[in-house]
Amino acid sequence: MSSHVVSKPISSRGRTWRVVINEDYCKGCGICIMVCPRKCLDFAKYFNSKGYYPATLSKPDDCIGCLLCEYNCPDFAIYLEWEQKKERAKQEA
Repeated sequence: MSSHVVSKPISSRGRTWRVVINEDYCKGCGICIMVCPRKCLDFAKYFNSKGYYPATLSKPDDCIGCLLCEYNCPDFAIYLEWEQKKERAKQEA
């Protein structure tokens, strides 16, 4: 069973997204932490099911949605979910 950690909605420049980390896929290599230009990610203070410290979003308000963490993760453990414009339009109505 996978353990997914989903951030609160993050908005910038008219876009909204959530950062999703599948902790069971993460092997704690730290690549996402190193490539983040805003230093939003860090290692968790607990082990995942495989005995590694998974990545965690430590500063969600600093995330700019650049996707560098997603593009560089060798295990596909981190990705961004984008809010659809249709859903946003319904909420504003």
